[in-house]
Amino acid sequence: MIKKIWLLGWLLMFASNVYADDRAVLAQVERSARDWLARIDAGDYQESWEQASKLLKSKTAQAEWVKSTMALRSSRGKVTARYIATAGATTSLSGYPEGEYIVLQFYATFAPQNLVLETISLGKTADETWQVVDYVMK
Repeated sequence: MIKKIWLLGWLLMFASNVYADDRAVLAQVERSARDWLARIDAGDYQESWEQASKLLKSKTAQAEWVKSTMALRSSRGKVTARYIATAGATTSLSGYPEGEYIVLQFYATFAPQNLVLETISLGKTADETWQVVDYVMK
């Protein structure tokens, strides 16, 4: 009985450490995503491309990124609020190599009263940072 209680205590302690690690990673990823989105919100589309991952850059030329993102965002107006809706980890994204990815979805409101769903996928780099690999707005 004492062994079972000790084992249960050890498992709970381990699980809480894993949960704390997951929360720290999510906080880091969310901060990276929000910093990157701030560039988009400010109209710094070229800077957003430059700060994106090599994977995004290899799929979309800088001029194409700037043009398409400008067209997508300029008609929306100013962002008034952004709330995280979902977050999920995966090792595969369609069209990308195997790796560590986190996909975040945000509800964003734009003036005047326009609600959109933003999906931003980030990949873990060799130096343990998270960079944007994909951005979609619906």
